[in-house]
Amino acid sequence: MSELVGDISLVANILSLFLVGVGVVGRRGSKKDLMRHGYLSILGFAIKLTTVFAVMIPPLFSEFLAEPQEFSLFQTSFLGFKIALGIAGTIMGFICIVPWLLHRCDESSCLRLKRWMWPTLAVWTLSVILGSAIHLGGIM
Repeated sequence: MSELVGDISLVANILSLFLVGVGVVGRRGSKKDLMRHGYLSILGFAIKLTTVFAVMIPPLFSEFLAEPQEFSLFQTSFLGFKIALGIAGTIMGFICIVPWLLHRCDESSCLRLKRWMWPTLAVWTLSVILGSAIHLGGIM
C-alpha cells in the first residue's frame, strides 16, 4: 500500500509542477492570461500542499524520526537536501501566491513578486526530480 501512496504522491507532484509550468509558459501579459497563470499556480500549489501534509510529513515522523534506521551518509544527505528544498519551495510558493490572493487576484500584486517566480519554479522542479529519484530509484 505504501508503494501505491508513493506513486500517487509522485504523480500529484509532477502534475502540480506541470500546472505551474503551463501557467508560466502560457502567460503573455493579457489580464486573462495572468489570471489563468494565477489560478493554475494556486491549483498546483494546493496539490503540492496536499501531498506534503497527507503523504510526506506523516512518514517522516512515524518512520524515520520515531524509528531511526540505518541510512548511509549519502542517503541521509540526499533526504536532508530534498526536505530542505521542499521546505524552501513551500515557503517560496506562499510568498508568490498569498499576496495575490490577499489583493483579490490583482495582477499588479502578481507582477511585484515576479522576481520570486522563476527561482520558485526552479526549486520546485529540483525538488520533484529529487523526490522522483528517491521514490523510483529506491534511495530510501
